[in-house]
Amino acid sequence: MRRLVLSAAVKPALWGEERWEISARPDAPSRIMDGPLAGRALGDAFPGFPLLFKTIDARSRLSVQVHPNETTCRATGGEPKSEMWCALADSIVYAGLKKGVSPADLEKAVRVNALEELLVRHELKAGEALFIPGGLVHAIGDGALLYEVQQSSDTTFRLYDWGRVGADGRPRELHVAAALAAADCSLPAPEVCDSMEAPWFVFRQLRLDGEFPVGDDVRFLAVRSAQGVFSLDGEDFPEGACVLLPPGAEGVLHAHGAWLLLTSFSN
Repeated sequence: MRRLVLSAAVKPALWGEERWEISARPDAPSRIMDGPLAGRALGDAFPGFPLLFKTIDARSRLSVQVHPNETTCRATGGEPKSEMWCALADSIVYAGLKKGVSPADLEKAVRVNALEELLVRHELKAGEALFIPGGLVHAIGDGALLYEVQQSSDTTFRLYDWGRVGADGRPRELHVAAALAAADCSLPAPEVCDSMEAPWFVFRQLRLDGEFPVGDDVRFLAVRSAQGVFSLDGEDFPEGACVLLPPGAEGVLHAHGAWLLLTSFSN
């Protein structure tokens, strides 16, 4: 089977928008655009597809959030969600709590509207990445532009929303009890990196000026152009394009100075 080009879903939000580039979520499934599987939802063609790929364009900052992990979701409900961010442009994010913050400190800070004082602020440069495990307190700042790879989950617990109100003029719903139950204050703030190997995927970046063979027999490979155009076996793709190679597919990437984001993973 050759490469798959998929439809994307754009989801407007109070703070900006998310573009779900590759999704098997039933509420916003990607559909295969051409080839023998044309028209099929990704999750129907590949049951159990494990990841969700997003571009996040945050015109204002997102709420402070926590996602459950495989253990805490049994108590909080929802699905486990660990993720990684790669900055597509210089971006401010918050990831992790300052050393020594206890669950009681966290709960008090939420109650007295002082949570920002406990968060670790990161000034990411384009190309810098962070791993955000389930249980880590985090937020995305004003003007951030991020590529996100995450477990296929849409479970988010809002811990704090900076005093913001929704479109109806009322404070947005928070999930403080569930967020506190999911939060792991022992997790250290993540270290900036440019590649990572997580339990669910391997992420790396490629500055390509020439040819690069891709694909293998057992894993999916998602290719996303962060900058520049590229071709796969002579087929051209524009900047921002996402292409998915299913297991067994192989090909040769070609570009002149493109910045590509590669994520390999198993179903």
